[in-house]
This record gives sequence, C-alpha cells and structure tokens, in this order.
Amino acid sequence: MRRLFRVLACLPFLLAALQARAQAPDTVDVTASEQRIAEALQVYHDPSAALIADQVLMQRFTLNDPDAELQPGKTVHWVRVVLRNPSDREQTRLLFTGDWSHIELYQQNKTGYTLKRTGQLLPIGERDVPSHKPYIRLELLPNSTTTLYLRLQGDINLYKPQALQVQLLLPEQVSAANSDRLFGQGIFIGIILVMTLYNLVLFASVRDRSYLYYVLALLGTGLYFMFYHGFAIELLWPNSPLWNAHSFPFIVTFNGLFRVLFTRHYLNTQRTMPVWDKMLTLLALLYILPVGMGLLSYFTPLDLLQACVSLIGIIGGLVLVAMVLTSIQALRQGYRPALYFLIANVSFVIGALLFILKENHLVPDNMVTLYAAQVGIVAQVVLFSLGLAYRLNTVTSELNAKVLEKERLEREKETERKLLIEQQKNELEVMVANRTAALRHRTQELKDTVRKLKASEHKLRRLNYFKDRFFSIISHDIRTPLATLESFLNILVNFSDKMKPDQMQKLATHTQVSVRNLQALLENLLQWSTAQTASGHHVRFEPEVLQLAELVDRNVALLKDTADTKQIAWQVRVPEQLQVRADAHMLDFVVRNLLHNAIKFSYPGGLIKVAAEDGPGNMATIAVTDQGTGISPDVLATLFKLETPAMATKGTINEKGTGLGLLLCRDFVERHGGTIQVETVLGQGSRFYFIVPLAIPEQVADKPQQLLEGEIC
Repeated sequence: MRRLFRVLACLPFLLAALQARAQAPDTVDVTASEQRIAEALQVYHDPSAALIADQVLMQRFTLNDPDAELQPGKTVHWVRVVLRNPSDREQTRLLFTGDWSHIELYQQNKTGYTLKRTGQLLPIGERDVPSHKPYIRLELLPNSTTTLYLRLQGDINLYKPQALQVQLLLPEQVSAANSDRLFGQGIFIGIILVMTLYNLVLFASVRDRSYLYYVLALLGTGLYFMFYHGFAIELLWPNSPLWNAHSFPFIVTFNGLFRVLFTRHYLNTQRTMPVWDKMLTLLALLYILPVGMGLLSYFTPLDLLQACVSLIGIIGGLVLVAMVLTSIQALRQGYRPALYFLIANVSFVIGALLFILKENHLVPDNMVTLYAAQVGIVAQVVLFSLGLAYRLNTVTSELNAKVLEKERLEREKETERKLLIEQQKNELEVMVANRTAALRHRTQELKDTVRKLKASEHKLRRLNYFKDRFFSIISHDIRTPLATLESFLNILVNFSDKMKPDQMQKLATHTQVSVRNLQALLENLLQWSTAQTASGHHVRFEPEVLQLAELVDRNVALLKDTADTKQIAWQVRVPEQLQVRADAHMLDFVVRNLLHNAIKFSYPGGLIKVAAEDGPGNMATIAVTDQGTGISPDVLATLFKLETPAMATKGTINEKGTGLGLLLCRDFVERHGGTIQVETVLGQGSRFYFIVPLAIPEQVADKPQQLLEGEIC
C-alpha cells in the first residue's frame, strides 16, 4: 500500500517531466551558409499582448506550422528555438524574422537572459543592427547550445508577416546584399536626379509648366523608391520610424498628382479633350482618400495602412491606364508629341502594374516584378525627355512662325514711318550733332579741370597727412637715443675728472654706438617716409643673411644702461646657429623698439625675456616678453593701425611716448613677408612676437662669395 501511495505522489512530477520533454524544441545545428528555420520553431500566441518573458517561459509552446497564415490583430507571437554551434570557433549570424513592428530577443546565458531589440517602429539608432531591415546579431560560442525566445509584435498590419520563420544570415551575405542595394539603387536614383536637373534647366529656360510638373513627378518617383528600398529611414528621417511607415500615402499621392498634371498639360487635354481632362481630374481627386486614411492611421489608433496600400494600388493602376488611353486619343487627333508620351508610358505602365500587383500579393515576388517598375521608369525618363524636346521644338517652330509674321507686318509699318520722318530726322541729326559737339567739348574741359583739382587736393592731403605722421614718429623715436647721448655727455662734462681711462673709453664707445644707431634710425625713418609718399618704389630693402644672436645681443647691450636705471634683468635665449634673411637696419629697429618698450613698461627690478626659434614655413619667431603693466583693451585695439594711431601711454616711471614706433615695426616686418602680434594681460605683462624668413642653406653658402665680391668692387 505504501508503494502505491509513493507512486501516486510521484505521478504529477512524472507527468510534468513528460510534458516538458514533449515541449522541448528540436536543436538546430548552425551551418556555414544561410538557414531558414520554420519546422523546428515552437510558438506561443499571446492574444493579450501583456505577458512578460518570465511568464511566457512557464507557458506551453507548440510546434510551428510553416503553412499557417497569421491573422490580423494585436496578438504577440513568442517563438522558441534552440541553436547549437557544433564548430570549434565562435560564429556570428544575423537573425531575421521578417518586418515586425517590434522584435525582442531573449538569449539564454549562464546568468539568465540577454535582451536585444529591433523592429520597423524603432529608430535606426535604437536597433540592435542599425539597418533598414530589423536584424539581430547573434554571437554563438564554440561547441555550445543556446535557447532563443523571440517576442514578435505587429502593431500595424503593414509590419506583420504572414508566416513565422527565422533566417540565419552570414554577415558577409547581408553586407554584399546591402552593397548591391546601394550600387543598383544609387545608379537608379542618380539617373532620376540627372534627368530632374536636366528638365529643371529646360523649365528655367522656356518656362513651360510641363517641365515643372515632370520634374516634381520625377522627384516623387525617386522619393518613393528611396522609401521602398530603405534609404528614407536611413538618410531622411532615421528617428521617425512611425512617420516612415505612414509616409508612403503622401509620397505616392505627390507622385501621382504631378503625373496627372503633367499628362493634362503635356497633351493639352483641357482644350482638345475636355472629357478625358475631367476623367484625369477625377482620378487626381481620388488621391484624397489615401491621404485621409494615412492621416487617420497616423494620428488615431486606427490601422488603415494595409487598406491604404491596396487603395493606392487601385488608383495608381487607373492613373497609369488613363495616361496610356489619353495619349492614344491625343495621337488619333494628330498631336505628334503624344507618340513619345505613348511609347514611354507603355514600358512604364507594364512595369508599374507588375510592381503594384506584387505589392498586393497578386503575383509572385521575384526580380522581374521587383525591378520592372524601375526599368520602365528609366525607359520612360529617356523617352519623355525626347518627347519634351520634340514638343519644345514644335512649340518653338510655331512661335517662330508667329514672330516672323509679326516682324513682317512691323517691317511694313516701319517702312511707312521711315518715309514720313526721314526728312525731319536728317535735319534734327545736323542740329543735334552741332550742339552735341559743342556740349561735349565744354563737358570735357570741365571734367579735366575737376579731375586736376581732385588729384591736387588728394595729393596735398596725403602729403600733409604723412608730414604730420613723419614728424610725430621722429619726435617719438629720436627722443630715446638723444636722451642717452645727453646722459653720456652730462657724465663726461661733470665727472670726467673722476673717471678712469677705461671708464672713459667705455663711455666713449657707448656714445659712438648711440650716435651710429641714431644715424641708422634717421635713415630708416627717411625710408619709411619715402615708402608712404612714393608707394614704396624707392625704399631700400636689402635682405642679407644675419646671425640673429649677434643682432639681439648688440641691441641688448645698447639698451643695457637704460635698463640698469630701473634695475631690470635680461634673459636672452637665442640659438647661436639661428640665421635669418632680413634687412639689417630694419630688423635692428624692430628689435630695439620692442626692447625699449619692454623697458619702458616694466616695473623696477623686473625681468625681460628675449627668445627666438625656427618655426613652420621656413620662418623664425622672435619674442620679447616683459612682466610690466600690460596693455588695456582700448589701447590694444589701436596698436599697429595707421588709421587709428595708438594712444600715448606713459611708462612705469612716467616715460613719455606717442605709440607710433609700433607702426614702423609693423611696416618693416611686413616688408619681410612676416607679421607682428601681441599677447597681453593687464597688470601682468606683454609678449610681442614677430616672424621673419629663415636663411636657407643656399643663401648661407652664397654669403661668403657675396662678401668677397663686395670687397673686390
């Protein structure tokens, strides 16, 4: 009896084990090629669409019927499949289950399940594989078995396949197919774009509305095939998948309306075939229905897209047939351009009808039905262009005939008028010629006088302006060396009896150097004045190879006494081998001026840094940095500008200046093809730096020869 009770107690567990065994799905081995899995799938249909993954795992799955068609509705379909990777290496596959609105994949792992999402109503960026097709990437470990649960949800019937199946695609297969798509559709869209631009140019030339309607119809065609082949969701609105699903009624309506308008205007149906014109107008009005259905489906819970596809197919087919019949009627009435219209539309109508029937699942989906419409469109585009050209020639010929007739009548009238006014014209011509000659002579005299006065005024103003500028610069830049000379002479006059011979010699040497520099400064000022008044044609600019370190040391030594009065220290870092090609006098002036300004605006006991280095573009950079007062923004805005000279600013011990020396620095630096700039922080100091050309090796090699030639001369 106890054994019987034990058996009865274990019976529920045995039944559950048997049930679980009966529900266990078949294991599918992953092969090295594309796989379509249908029979090995197990499915569970959730009409409530409310169950989550943990709840579905407890439900009873049934074998999938490959021939069963899914019914419309909000049912969520759960699919279970077991994949085994029998190889010794990891395999990657792209899983495709059809164009569902939302797809969730739960892949079993050691800790539970990993979740991946995709679907046609997800933005491109949120899909597991960012593509126009809802792919999911699978990474299958070597010699492993994994269980997949797929949650397939079709929110709209347009994105609900008719059967359940799973495809395992190789990534290279998908990449190759996408490359073929990009290449083939790129050529097609390129043809559409070229013909659109061609006809747009014709419209701009002749202002014939037929070309404008045809251009807009071509744009609609290109936009529709961009939508159909996934370019619209990838390129135009990747973050609006719901709009992408509802955009085709508006795109097709746009295309159809302008095809109808093009037909009416090209065949001139309103004037020659009023009955056919009304029929075409009625067909155009029918497009209101799919547009309304698309709006309702987009803004309300109603799902009308599938019905909208069928309705658009019917209207589109009627429009295509009407275009052919209308062109036949126009040709029967003797309208020659209708022949091109008819021939072009035959190939397009056949291809478009096959495409419409395929979209409504009335003919098989194959290469012929898929691309027949595009082949027909290309043929239509070429033939339409010929037809439009023929129509343009016809219209042009008619217009030319009218113009010629009008010109003939005008010529007859003109002949009569000429006979009446010829005599008066001759008399008037003589009178006007005499008065015009006198007036022209007087006018020319006045113009010459005005031109001379203006030239004289301009020259006087320019000379006066540069005279003021020249004297201002002289008063600014000669003050420093004169002050140095005065201090040296005061020392000689007042302290010569107390000085030693070596001190006297040193002071005399400094005085001689100061005199020479003053002479060089005056020469450079005269050169600058000549440059301003004579457009630079007589300015001496004699570049040569210079040792930059020697030039900097010479100017530092020249201003050492001035710096010592403010107890300013120097830090000079100029490479001994650094050579530049520059005018020695001009470069001396620029360096000396920047050093003098650094001393002027440095606080007593400060530090002035002089540095030089070679830079890009075969240019050397020379910089003078101080730790002084810095430059205020209002003064900084006027530096280096001839139109607004710098505001006069006193130094740290009330040294005076006019701010004009930097203008001459800028002129000299620019004569070398360089620039001068400043970096400053108010209260912390300034850094002036400029660039001049480096001496290239050939110039350095030629320097001794040039010196030798100079000595011989």
